Amino acid sequence: MNTTPGLSELLSSFDLELFLTQNKHKAAEDFLLGSKDNTKELNSLLAEQLSVYPKAKNKIPTFVEKACWFTSKSYEQASSETSAFFKSQLIKGRTLLDLSGGLGVDDWAFSKQFEKIISLDPDVFLNQLVRTNFQKLGVNNIRRLDISAEEFLQATKEKFDLIFLDADRRIGQGKAFFLENGKPNFLEIENQCKQICPRVLLKMSPMVDLSYLKKALPFWSKIWVVGYKSEVKEVLVLVDYQPTTQQEIEAVIISENHTPITFSTNQNKTQDMSEPNASEYFFEAHSSIIKSGLSDEYGKFCGLDLFTKNSHYYLGHHIPENFMGRSFRIIQKIAFSKSKVKEYLVQAKIEQANVSKRNFPMQTEELKSLFKLKDGGDNYLFFSLNNEGKKTMIHAVKTN
Repeated sequence: MNTTPGLSELLSSFDLELFLTQNKHKAAEDFLLGSKDNTKELNSLLAEQLSVYPKAKNKIPTFVEKACWFTSKSYEQASSETSAFFKSQLIKGRTLLDLSGGLGVDDWAFSKQFEKIISLDPDVFLNQLVRTNFQKLGVNNIRRLDISAEEFLQATKEKFDLIFLDADRRIGQGKAFFLENGKPNFLEIENQCKQICPRVLLKMSPMVDLSYLKKALPFWSKIWVVGYKSEVKEVLVLVDYQPTTQQEIEAVIISENHTPITFSTNQNKTQDMSEPNASEYFFEAHSSIIKSGLSDEYGKFCGLDLFTKNSHYYLGHHIPENFMGRSFRIIQKIAFSKSKVKEYLVQAKIEQANVSKRNFPMQTEELKSLFKLKDGGDNYLFFSLNNEGKKTMIHAVKTN
């Protein structure tokens, strides 16, 4: 859609909530076909709303509740409200510069912690939507500018307390995991950022390699590996040009109620243990712990024993408080052989199970095929090498 002088007024005055209620059962394609002879300027944008809104209610519910406008691309690239809220709690200050405004979910969250935000995006049409959204959300301390990060940095002399960058990583047909492949390229604008701000917070792909980040960003101060449910959702890096004595990596699991569970490299005190239980428990570390490289330290912190090095599995006689991962009660441990496992599965009447493996020479699908197992159910079968290097199967059920 081409931008027009009256577009902002049109966006603000249009009753999007009523439109969505009246057309909620229509597919975007059907709406466009039915509107082909209608010259309303908003038709293609309204079709996008019909496509995006069913997904957006879980990811950014406040934006849905206030009947905000989306584009498909900006929605896909936007942070969830949950992760945006987590980021906004990390650093507070007076002024923030967002080099990659996008849909503005992070700006909205940061606006509760900063007095003034300047948000940049070269997409003039998207910016008109975003300014309308901020009005609907009651946010008045964000200034969205129609300009690229490179152009703004070249011209500005203003100082900021924090710069935030979530570079566009969807370049071409693939997704980029390196700083130099993002748009804007942080490595090319880092010196300009350094001149106007002491700290930069970078949002990176969940697939980025932490060793690469440490090498590429010598002034990194802290890395957060942020998980939601069972997956790593993003990696955050704080680059601090002020003298710092300590670098830290923190694994985080965020929840719907915005209360994070965390573990970091500087968290060395062992948890207070509950009384040992007669049952033995099996644990699998969360992906944020694994990606952070903190599996060994976290097991020690929780008073658990590694099942074997590099397996990210643990054994213990208690369930740690707020364990970052999955916990199971062990039913049986079996020294692995095809005949022994088959015999056990027949005796235990197990025809359906959740099969996982780490540090084991066979693939999961191979194991399911070998033992003719269907997916799912209440039984969990873990295959790994134990501390003696012997192949082992553990049958377990989830703890409550």
